[in-house]
Amino acid sequence: MVKTRPVGVAVVGLGNIGKVHARLIRELERDGVSKLVAVVDQVPQVAEDVGRKLSVPYHFTLDSVLKDHDVEVLVIATPTYMHSPQAIMALEYGKDVIVEKPLSTTLAGAKELSSRARKLGRKVGVVYQERYAPELRELKSAVDGGKMGRIFLLEAQLSWYRDEIAYYKKDELARSWRGLWNTEGGGVLTNQGIHTVDLICWLGGKVEEVFGFTSNADHPSITVEDTAVGVIKFSGGALASLSLTVSARPSDRQFRRLRVVGTEGQAEVTDYTITSMFTREGRRSGPSVTNSDTVTQSGGLHMLLLRDFLKAYADGGEFPINAEEGTRALEVIKGLYVSSWTGRSQRIPLDLNYVA
Repeated sequence: MVKTRPVGVAVVGLGNIGKVHARLIRELERDGVSKLVAVVDQVPQVAEDVGRKLSVPYHFTLDSVLKDHDVEVLVIATPTYMHSPQAIMALEYGKDVIVEKPLSTTLAGAKELSSRARKLGRKVGVVYQERYAPELRELKSAVDGGKMGRIFLLEAQLSWYRDEIAYYKKDELARSWRGLWNTEGGGVLTNQGIHTVDLICWLGGKVEEVFGFTSNADHPSITVEDTAVGVIKFSGGALASLSLTVSARPSDRQFRRLRVVGTEGQAEVTDYTITSMFTREGRRSGPSVTNSDTVTQSGGLHMLLLRDFLKAYADGGEFPINAEEGTRALEVIKGLYVSSWTGRSQRIPLDLNYVA
């Protein structure tokens, strides 16, 4: 049965990205897709300020908003360690959820969330919005269509900067969870780099084995890595390399570069722009790209993802970036961590009795 009314949505967690989600849900009201029915934050002043600004009810606890029958879908944008427990609680209340990356600080938490969603027949969407970038979709189509022949090599380089004081020690909340293993679940791989790992998995297919090294090069106050390198072996035989850091200076020369090489061509993407592509159909080139701000999110790609999820909810259809899909990159990342600690490559899937 097709729903004809807008989907009632609440946004939980009103930090930078949570405020973006709330704004986008409000904008989608114009198309009859959604209705922002509540916002939630554990800091009363933040919840009240956003609620009043958007003219919606505000809550200070997850429990109170889950009892609201007008709430059908929750967008969870809280600190990382809250993601899977809050999502599972929402599922138990009969709500569908959209969860900011990563799904969980642990692989076990992500897999439990996925299992619980299947058991309860609920939808979980993961915010891997970069899959919606038009030129990354063009690259994906070229790979899947064989336009570059058989893909045998993928490369990813993330060269970003996060300031010790302005980011990791920004305020009391940031100091309570950012850069800590038990609350963030990792550093550049888990937080900033997970989109890059997801794209490599999206383009490369099923992962068979990983090997990695991690280090903290320039952030003495945090306990997680700010730099990581890794190698991925795919079941189809392709190899991938990763090089990720948030310690790259100068801060106005930040970029993320992907390169895909096949037997009949290759392509390179910087951020979201194809800078070169050579296929059996011809060649193209684009502008060089650098970035001075990799923290602020405009929300354009998030809007496309939210629209698709809410349409799937309304129509009873499937949303492709589900919990299982969202777990793939996280499992690769956990494998890279274990490899770095043990000095041994790790087979995928990992043994949950060994890797939390």
